[in-house]
Amino acid sequence: MFEPIIEPIIEAVGFVFSPVTIFSPYIAILIMSVFLTLSIMGLSRVVTNRKLMKELKEKMGKIKENLKEVQKGGDKEKANQLLNEMMKTNGQYMKQTFKSLAVSMLVIFMILPWLRAEYAEASISMPFTLPIIGSGIGWLGWYILVSFSVGWVAQKLLGGYY
Repeated sequence: MFEPIIEPIIEAVGFVFSPVTIFSPYIAILIMSVFLTLSIMGLSRVVTNRKLMKELKEKMGKIKENLKEVQKGGDKEKANQLLNEMMKTNGQYMKQTFKSLAVSMLVIFMILPWLRAEYAEASISMPFTLPIIGSGIGWLGWYILVSFSVGWVAQKLLGGYY
């Protein structure tokens, strides 16, 4: 169904990233995972207004505190006003996070099909055993494991928010 759309993308991505295929699947997927994770983090940093997101988060915290006080007092009209303001602020916050999500999904949907086409048969033997998974995982499991690890470390190095 999506073959006519996916095939040209796989070919284009394959052309760009073909030098990575000289490495073993273990190393190639590790390189691609690190590249994708850091690229997505960088693109997310560019497309989202971090200052606005911080302000909106603080505003939602203040509204939440005010809402608790108003609810204790029993003023339903004021509580409804605060709830509406909270919904509006949350909507603005969600718009910013959606920008980041859209960019991430675009990048992932372009590169993961190529990784699957290139390494579908690859099985990575890890030097350690994970509960439930064991010591051998496929290309996607290895990609996810590396991606989460790199993302976590990068996030800590960048101060919690990328």
